[in-house]
Amino acid sequence: MLLKKPDFLKSPIERYRQSIEERMQSKAQIYREKSAQKKLPFVYTFAFPQPEERLITAFSYGVSFASHPERLQQVELCLQVVSNEMNWVHIVGYLANQLRTDCPFRKGEIIKIGQQISPDSEMDAFIVAEVQFLNDTSLIYDRKKSKGIQLVQLIPIYQSEIVSIQKMGLDRFLQAIKTNYQLVDRKAI
Repeated sequence: MLLKKPDFLKSPIERYRQSIEERMQSKAQIYREKSAQKKLPFVYTFAFPQPEERLITAFSYGVSFASHPERLQQVELCLQVVSNEMNWVHIVGYLANQLRTDCPFRKGEIIKIGQQISPDSEMDAFIVAEVQFLNDTSLIYDRKKSKGIQLVQLIPIYQSEIVSIQKMGLDRFLQAIKTNYQLVDRKAI
């Protein structure tokens, strides 16, 4: 007989992990990173590599512990790309750690990296958008008194596309890349 830990004994990270793993229907690889800011806890990255499909999915856990005056809801980051490069997983944790007190991570926000993210792509920026790849995008409750954590997706872009986004608007740009937003070697718009 397999005994499970009762929900009231689970830590916030265990509840978050369980929710993410249920949505992905897979077990996560977990990476931990020491906080870049004093008095804030570690940042965790949950990775779901699928080498047979060349698909990598990653989720952060740690942004929701930091506050930002423009952030109305607690958020965590996620990313899904067609690649075998683990740089894509680690950039999620890095951005969560470095920007959690400085960036509100609102829809339409552009995050410039300033250099190539991974050897398999020339992309060097992200745009924050609503989650495109999950069926269940409801809030995640990691604590009993939590107001819920909203997932936001980082979609990789080229810095040269920032002008296109400004001209077209976010919704038209996302519609233009809808079928290939996961491809890290797609042509720039």
